[in-house]
Amino acid sequence: MNNYPDTKDIKIYDNFFTYKIQTEIIELLDRPKWSFSAGSPDQRFWGMDDLEQEEYFSDFLFKILCRKLEKNFKIKRIYANGQTAGQSGTPHKDDGDWTFLYYPNSQWNTNDNGSLFFLEKIKSTGISEIIHTVSYKPNRGILFPAKIYHYADAPNIQYKGLRISLAFKMIEIDS
Repeated sequence: MNNYPDTKDIKIYDNFFTYKIQTEIIELLDRPKWSFSAGSPDQRFWGMDDLEQEEYFSDFLFKILCRKLEKNFKIKRIYANGQTAGQSGTPHKDDGDWTFLYYPNSQWNTNDNGSLFFLEKIKSTGISEIIHTVSYKPNRGILFPAKIYHYADAPNIQYKGLRISLAFKMIEIDS
């Protein structure tokens, strides 16, 4: 018998936003607000924090997100992560009840890697086992319980751009 988290709560949504909105998101994330401060101290990558302070993300996008997911949430945080080749994430849980990750990149090749891995972390040994993988795909959204350990794989060394994920950390509220 295993003690794996319930992966049935991991939901994948392809073509989440319209092309127009996807393009707007890319344009808004293509500005000099990035800092090399995300991740853990020994594995840094790019981040853009405090997007919950911007109406486009906290009002416009968030309303669409709640409507499409058919759930009521309260925003805890909204931010973007950016990874270049070699900048892999580290296994972690998120704050809040739910996380919605959105992949805005307009193009991505499967060979570029960048998948999202979900893990079972065995407390007695500290060893993690991958229990579910979601490929990076443009305009894809992933909703999952914040308590599930996960991390993002780095892009392939040949990929010269930035693997971007837009993260909505949320608390579920009653209707």
